[in-house]
Amino acid sequence: LLDSLLQENFESKMKFVGLGALDLPSRGIICLLGGFILLLSFASDFSYSNINTYMISYMRTTGYEENGEFKLYNEGLTYDDFLFVSVSKTLIQGASMPFLGALARKLGTRLSIFIGSMTYSGGFLLTGLSSQYYFGLAVLTLAMHGIGFSLVYATAIGAAQNWFPSQMKGLIGALVLSGYGFGSLIWIPVQTAFVNPLNVKAVTDEFCLAENNGTETNCNKYFIDPDVLSRVPGMFFLLGGIFMAMGLVATMFISDVRDLPEDILEMVPTSPTQKKKPGSNNDDISLKRESLTSLQVLRTPIFYMIWMGFFSISLAWGILQNYSKTYGLTFINDDHFYARIGVVSNVFNGLCRVCWGALYDRLNFRGCYLIIGSIVTLGIAVMPALQLLEADSLEAKIAYGVCMSVLYAAFPGIYAIIAATINDAFGPKHYQANFGLLFTQSIVYAGAIFIITKIPVVYDFLGYRGMFITSAVIGIIGLVICALLPKKLTSNEIKKKYKL
Repeated sequence: LLDSLLQENFESKMKFVGLGALDLPSRGIICLLGGFILLLSFASDFSYSNINTYMISYMRTTGYEENGEFKLYNEGLTYDDFLFVSVSKTLIQGASMPFLGALARKLGTRLSIFIGSMTYSGGFLLTGLSSQYYFGLAVLTLAMHGIGFSLVYATAIGAAQNWFPSQMKGLIGALVLSGYGFGSLIWIPVQTAFVNPLNVKAVTDEFCLAENNGTETNCNKYFIDPDVLSRVPGMFFLLGGIFMAMGLVATMFISDVRDLPEDILEMVPTSPTQKKKPGSNNDDISLKRESLTSLQVLRTPIFYMIWMGFFSISLAWGILQNYSKTYGLTFINDDHFYARIGVVSNVFNGLCRVCWGALYDRLNFRGCYLIIGSIVTLGIAVMPALQLLEADSLEAKIAYGVCMSVLYAAFPGIYAIIAATINDAFGPKHYQANFGLLFTQSIVYAGAIFIITKIPVVYDFLGYRGMFITSAVIGIIGLVICALLPKKLTSNEIKKKYKL
């Protein structure tokens, strides 16, 4: 319905919104809003550390009666096992994105958005059921997030960017991506308010206490209150329903400028001013740009340098995503504190994406990456020192809050600049597939996190502190590699340099 109404506007007169020297297409602004809403709903993985504490605490207690004896479905389940959820989602996402990205281009923008958002929300609804049984089932249903993500992420960003001048690609991509950053402003407080409205405290694992002669050091704390735990399946039903509604709205709002009739397409602004001066030759450079296929991209050293930089930041994010709250609970036992920190840090998360996107249009990839990488590497290296502060003290809470806010103001910027870099460096034609190629780094970082946390010898040696330090070392490697990149990346120059 919305599409038909908007099409009537286009057929009679292309509508623009004036903004200083720019004339912006109204339908492009609606598309941008739709992309923001869509990625806002997909931002649940920024609340994984919160979901971890509730879901694992609950699934440690689920079971069945057999011969008058209660047996657990998931005996010995710990917070560390939640890693299977994030790793499965990441592996599916990384492995499928090049192929589903190419499929999305064939399916069209709207159908891809619809299928992806329904897959994602359906996964959460199914987790409301699967979480009551075996942990493996919950892993599978939550991992559906990865399939949905592969279909919608690059599709939504690319659709919004195509409506606007090439000089604004960094900013437009960042505005869409800010929805992904602002998501946990909503989802962490919603989850906490629904599951634990009275701020019931988590309790130290009694088996760990027994093994450590009553010492709480390195022992996790779990929620055991029956009222808190009984609300966990409902949390997934609630989230799934919200995500489905937001996906439907986004499907109506998002459209691709390339689907317009040729005569209307010519009216879309492609340079800082919508109308060209008579006799001028100020066509947008994007109309003359070369595009590299996925096979050509794989033949360039530039791709692997960007890939390594992306990987080093993603590893830090993966560790924070899974363990920031469980690590924090070892010295700050206050569930509502983490909900408040989640709100504050994700304000930075959302705003920083817009700022980094705007900075990209000035500094390009190398300049932005060196700043982002330096902040993330330093911040992740400081994390182990927080455990040395007095437990539950004001100083510990302030230090933890500052550290998380700084990290969340920096590392999400990589997604804003990557979205624009792929378009600039490899061209717009194969954008979704090339986006997927770069996201294959998530397979490697998921494997690295799995080795660090699930191989007992490695995990016992590293612990939380070792995980953070390892991430910082890899961050330094990423900085060195990306410092060697050209100042500005363009598909024409790359294709010419490597004779593709």
